[in-house]
Amino acid sequence: MENAPHLIVLRGNAASGKSTLAAALQRALGPGTANVEQDHFRRVILREHDVAGGENIGLIAHTVRYCASIGNNVIVEGILVAKHYRDMLREILAEHPGPTHVFYLDVPLEETLRRHATRPLGAEISADTFREWYVQSDTLSVPGEVVLDGTADLEVTLKVILNRVGDVTPNRDQDGGRYL
Repeated sequence: MENAPHLIVLRGNAASGKSTLAAALQRALGPGTANVEQDHFRRVILREHDVAGGENIGLIAHTVRYCASIGNNVIVEGILVAKHYRDMLREILAEHPGPTHVFYLDVPLEETLRRHATRPLGAEISADTFREWYVQSDTLSVPGEVVLDGTADLEVTLKVILNRVGDVTPNRDQDGGRYL
């Protein structure tokens, strides 16, 4: 489908840089790019733990479908642990009418612990709990999935993703004043 929106899935362990990268990617792709953040849906909207069959899973899928249906490029960002989210992610990837891209930020445990300690959440969640949450190489094993060196800096990682995604035309008039 010509000019169909892109669907970009950006996953990785906690403190791997996903949120920062997704925000930079959204700015780079321009108006009409939705950033669907797992943590916002799960922790803020539903106040839900990350559990198998969680309500956030369907809400995320519905939001991705809606955003794409109105012509937005969509970034889905989060830990999105494979054992809970794999089926939903595979489904939205398979049904998406435009180009799809899946990236996994591979950051070693010690680096995520170092980053975690510098964040406000680091004071609330212990390093031991954080270690329990860490899942080594939690890829989706879908065709075309790209494993990124999550220790590279933001600019390098963003450039790799943009090169891989290719040309994306913003799906909204930048001069209309409607979008930030």
